[in-house]
Amino acid sequence: MIKRILIGAAALMAILVITLAVHIYLVTNDRPKGPNWTMSQIDFNEDLDSMRMEEIKTDLLEIDGMRDVRVNRTSDYLIVLYDRKKHSPHDLVDGVNKNYQLQSTLFQPSEEQLAASCPAIDKKSLTYMVGSYFENLFTN
Repeated sequence: MIKRILIGAAALMAILVITLAVHIYLVTNDRPKGPNWTMSQIDFNEDLDSMRMEEIKTDLLEIDGMRDVRVNRTSDYLIVLYDRKKHSPHDLVDGVNKNYQLQSTLFQPSEEQLAASCPAIDKKSLTYMVGSYFENLFTN
């Protein structure tokens, strides 16, 4: 019985490691064809009511190459998912500012945030170490 549990746990661990390796390979592999989806955060320097945020969201979703817009009403920012072959994040921010007479800015992560890669994961965890190994293997 214990032998079956150990074999099952080992098989599950192997499947998870293989899945992680395939995922990292796919996201680091250059694939120039098709859309190139990216996310940007647009921060608003003023409080906006929910009606205005929904209006901005609806208008942004009508733009060709825009895939999704998420609204954070409590912190006054938008997360936009778009094809960066069709739009630059600065152009999107400029369009929002011009069309709505706002002073929004593009969120720029600090050097520390960029170095952290995934801020939600513990850097001493096995998952991080295995993922970091595969990332280095596939990108170098």
